[in-house]
Amino acid sequence: MEAFSPSAASKLFDQEIREVFFWTFGGLGAAGFSASVLTSILSTTLEDILALGLCSVAGFLAISNFPARRRQAVDKVKRIADGLAREIEEAMQKDVLETSLYLEGLVELIGKPYREAAQGRLDKLLATADELTKMKTKLKALQIEIYNLN
Repeated sequence: MEAFSPSAASKLFDQEIREVFFWTFGGLGAAGFSASVLTSILSTTLEDILALGLCSVAGFLAISNFPARRRQAVDKVKRIADGLAREIEEAMQKDVLETSLYLEGLVELIGKPYREAAQGRLDKLLATADELTKMKTKLKALQIEIYNLN
């Protein structure tokens, strides 16, 4: 995440677009220049027409490659953006995990006295219930004794 530089990404994208335009219009310019030179050098009209046809085909190929080159540049930028998105998502997941672990520890620390107090009360209640059960048993035994005396 720290390795990402917005200015470097902008420069890379700018460079990719420049290369696409350079190769497209450079090829078109080279075809036009070649046609001009060849028509001035060649002596017959048939040769001139043939040279113009070949240079026109070369210019057409240069222009027809523009969408493919543009798509390659866009794909390259998308790959970089996807990589950045993955890094951001991983960093966010790591941050959420660290925060949740911290909060879990904090809740454990804050809740410990209350849990211990509740456990102490529960232990007292259980002891009282046990004493009540013993008293009930003794009371029944005394009732039986009293009943037997009569």
